[in-house]
Amino acid sequence: MRLLFRSSALLIAIVASACNNDQPLPASPTGPVVLQVQSFGGTQSTDVTDDTTAQNETPLAINPLNPQNLVTGNNDWNYNDGCGVNASLDGGKSWTKTLPAGFVPGITRFTNDPQVAGTGNGEFGGDPAVAFGPDGTAYFACFTYDGTSTQLLMSRSADGGRTWLKGGTKEPLALVSAFNGNGTARGSNGQFPDHEAMSIGPDGTIYVTWAQFHGFGTNSPIWISTSRDGGRTFGAPVKVSSGNVRSDQNARVVTNSDGSVAYVAFDNDIQGGKGSAIFVSRSVDKGRTWSAPNQLGTYQNPVCLYPPYCFSITGGQFRGPGSYAAPGFNPANNRLYVAYADIVDGRAQIYLTSASVDNLSSWSAPSVVAAVPSGDRFAAELGIAPNGRIDIAFYDRSYTGNSLVDMTFATSSDFGTTWRSTRVTRAGFDPSKYGVPSGTGIRPFIGDYNGIVSTNTVGAFTWTGPGKTYGTLPTNLEIYFASVSP
Repeated sequence: MRLLFRSSALLIAIVASACNNDQPLPASPTGPVVLQVQSFGGTQSTDVTDDTTAQNETPLAINPLNPQNLVTGNNDWNYNDGCGVNASLDGGKSWTKTLPAGFVPGITRFTNDPQVAGTGNGEFGGDPAVAFGPDGTAYFACFTYDGTSTQLLMSRSADGGRTWLKGGTKEPLALVSAFNGNGTARGSNGQFPDHEAMSIGPDGTIYVTWAQFHGFGTNSPIWISTSRDGGRTFGAPVKVSSGNVRSDQNARVVTNSDGSVAYVAFDNDIQGGKGSAIFVSRSVDKGRTWSAPNQLGTYQNPVCLYPPYCFSITGGQFRGPGSYAAPGFNPANNRLYVAYADIVDGRAQIYLTSASVDNLSSWSAPSVVAAVPSGDRFAAELGIAPNGRIDIAFYDRSYTGNSLVDMTFATSSDFGTTWRSTRVTRAGFDPSKYGVPSGTGIRPFIGDYNGIVSTNTVGAFTWTGPGKTYGTLPTNLEIYFASVSP
């Protein structure tokens, strides 16, 4: 969640072209630029957003009818101040431009041209979620805020993410849910929805989930709304968790191979802090009802990167993704997997646990992914290929004495028994030295989540890293994409 209002800064410039995959961008005055190194399989990396100001929070989706077609989204600090979107039709080698019109229409009242009004009603938007339906239609969910109410909206694209509904009265976006109240932050008066995620089953059922903060306390149950008509209408949201043991957060939905069963995993702060336990629930009726959540495990010391409230690793402080449950269904052994970060023996590490879908009350002992890190690892994103291969991408400080953040890709072809891993980025960066525009300064914030997709031949993922600095402040966070052929 961005939790920031529209910047008053005008659009600076239009970047002419996407960066060359093999050439680094010019380094900013405050640190190196994140790019790839060649590694096992053929690794390629691309600066997706390639513009002049910040983006973060970057989901990723792949077209089931055309694996060369990918879509990613972001919180966009360009003048439209809503949800940015980029599409690729060549497997991630090139992407549609961020400027001038790489945003979802119908979210805010602005475009990237101060002289042209937007078709939405919001003051700003955020928390992007993307997915493809089985027919190749792309979907994009985004919150929009107008200061007194919040709406969760859904747009769609019939051309692989290159164009979207226009918004307004001509082509209105679908309303997933609406929330009344003046709350714009956790703990304020009014309701506050947060961190939506989206998944689409092979049967076309669209699941959208989020945490609903009440505003007068820390209870925040998980809600899920579904659509069975291609995202044109959504049913009444269904409450999955009671929210009576402090706050639930970070919900993700996945389905089994035929879409007959859906699963949602989420955190719950049973002992305070952030994300102390992990729960999972399932639905066998396409989201109409959900089972009582099963607690699959607890964190020893969750990674929390949300200053000034918490910052549980060393170094300069920044807001970023920490411990959250990333679920995935494995069709090769009919098990549900969950990846997450936890601080054990003084280091944040990535763990993986699983359970038979026939017995979600019995989970395997968590195992360390690509063991023996020499630095903190966090922000695990889990992808499972149809052939059963397990891929995990995460931020990693193991290459620089636990000082700079890189990106690592790990893969297992034996259900997590052994792992191969590679450093994806050419150089690390210090997230506390980069940020998003905030008044006359910056706010160090690399987003709360990244994205990953896995096919039988490739693992592909997106993350936030620094780009070239324009002007005096390092506020040009970029969205990067990499693909690996394991």
